[in-house]
Amino acid sequence: MEQMSADKHRLTPSSDWQLPAAAAFLVLLFLLSLQGRHLVAGFLTNLAGLALLPRWQAVAQSPALPVCPEESAPSPAARHLDAALRLAPHNERAWLQKGRALWLAGRCAEAADAWQNAVALNPRNAAAWLLLLQAAPETDLRPDPAIAEGIARYALFRGDQARAAEEWERALEWYDRAFSLLPNRTAAGRLEAIYLQRERTEDAIARWEILASLLPDADPDHWWARGRAAELAENWEEAARAYGEGARRAPQPYDFWMRQGVAYERLKDWERAEAAYRQAVAARPDLIWPYLGVGHTLRARQDYTGALDWYRRAEALAPERLDPKYHIGYTYYLQQEYVTAEGYLRQALGINPQHPWSAYWLAKCLYLRGERDEAIRWLGSAIEWHGKEPWNWAVELGDWLAEAGDREGALAAYRQALEWRPGEEGIRKRIQE
Repeated sequence: MEQMSADKHRLTPSSDWQLPAAAAFLVLLFLLSLQGRHLVAGFLTNLAGLALLPRWQAVAQSPALPVCPEESAPSPAARHLDAALRLAPHNERAWLQKGRALWLAGRCAEAADAWQNAVALNPRNAAAWLLLLQAAPETDLRPDPAIAEGIARYALFRGDQARAAEEWERALEWYDRAFSLLPNRTAAGRLEAIYLQRERTEDAIARWEILASLLPDADPDHWWARGRAAELAENWEEAARAYGEGARRAPQPYDFWMRQGVAYERLKDWERAEAAYRQAVAARPDLIWPYLGVGHTLRARQDYTGALDWYRRAEALAPERLDPKYHIGYTYYLQQEYVTAEGYLRQALGINPQHPWSAYWLAKCLYLRGERDEAIRWLGSAIEWHGKEPWNWAVELGDWLAEAGDREGALAAYRQALEWRPGEEGIRKRIQE
């Protein structure tokens, strides 16, 4: 009996051990089964993705935002995705591919629902967010700021591609998508550039006003937006005030001071323009533009000595740049020091051999020094390089040619001027004479 009792006690621990071992084995089988389902779902998703790839690449590489195609028979890949989602309904990649399959079949509302499931399962899936926002731009869902910023950057990139190809409406679509996702100064500036190129100034103003309404007064870009809106509306006093407010709030105020200087120049308020440019010099003493700005305000007040001093500071900063040399040359022309002016203008043309303004003032210097033939050649080149329709330069060329006895050349120049400036009585009179 004692032996049997001892055996009983020895068997009990063994039985206690066998029960948890069996349970663990069942759990292991369950986990392997579950993992297997996920592996199969992943395989089916990859298989579907490969099948969809050729058609989807054509959509993804299009310069325009995707447009819902006409409804058609679903791709065989859709069956693989349905099976994958039955095995693993929380597989975000399967929902992403399911949306693509539905979109290609023209079932775009259902595609948007699939992409919404994908972002619900993984809110950091930028690809799914981009597709959802393109398929359903009216949705109230928005990604968190980090994801939104990445998608907006991508939209700006696609807009830049379309703009480089001069596909203006497509560029607008992409820039508008970036702005709606992340309203900021960068996206608004890109939109402004396209609107102005398309002569839609009111739309550009409206976009800056929207941005200003979305940003608090403490944000410098609120004031930049107000300044740009006022500037485009040619409300120069308001623009100058807004840029000043922005400069006082901005950690890097250089751009604000420069735009304020331009606004005051448009008002011919030279003293306040000079003050703004001096602030810009203090903010960025390494750049030539604020030095040139101070020089311009002094030259406008006929302080040629002061202007030359600031232009030379700019030249010392960037001896390889055209602008300081051109402005020094022009200032010497205004002082009637034609030989010195000619030297600087020729240096400017050495940097840019087709700079129209340097060629024009060089022609004037030569003409006033009696070197008429060379002056005529340079003025003709200046007109050719101008890029627009400098009708008054063409009139001047006609006058010089007439004075030189070249009646046919003078008539050709006057007729060109009249073509650019129809109805100008002074040109008609010259042609009649």
